Amino acid sequence: MRQCPICKNNFTPSSRHVRCPACRENEYKAKFNKRCTCGKLIQQHSGSCITCNNKKNKGKYFGASRYITNQGYVYIRERGHPRAIKNNGLVFEHILIMEERLGRYLLPNENVHHKNGIKTDNRNENLELWVKGQPNGARVRDLIAYAKEILELYGDDENKHSL
Repeated sequence: MRQCPICKNNFTPSSRHVRCPACRENEYKAKFNKRCTCGKLIQQHSGSCITCNNKKNKGKYFGASRYITNQGYVYIRERGHPRAIKNNGLVFEHILIMEERLGRYLLPNENVHHKNGIKTDNRNENLELWVKGQPNGARVRDLIAYAKEILELYGDDENKHSL
């Protein structure tokens, strides 16, 4: 017979155990049944449960309308948008803001540039419209026609598309 140093109960050890089976089990549970701050069980090496992790990351993974990609861009859920990802309806936030400013969808040869390089900074004054240029080796008459198209599409007010 031995006396457990923790609970002071007497027990018969099956081997060289110093603590009683109940205290050993409680120690095991405390060590391997780690809990989040909200009380849910979590894996041993996790810092928090999936719910608390999603709240901390502001919708980075599931269930929110704003998502931040690994590259730092912000997605917004807009099902039915022409540029939306088909299976989940996500569109880049900076594209939506520029389209709202222009009053139309972006054309295939247009993209939006962040002036300060911070991809989550989608303020209107930080965004500018860029147009992909004519391919290399174009004929002069094709370039002139392209320039006329651009002027017809955007006009000659350069400040209209960049704040």
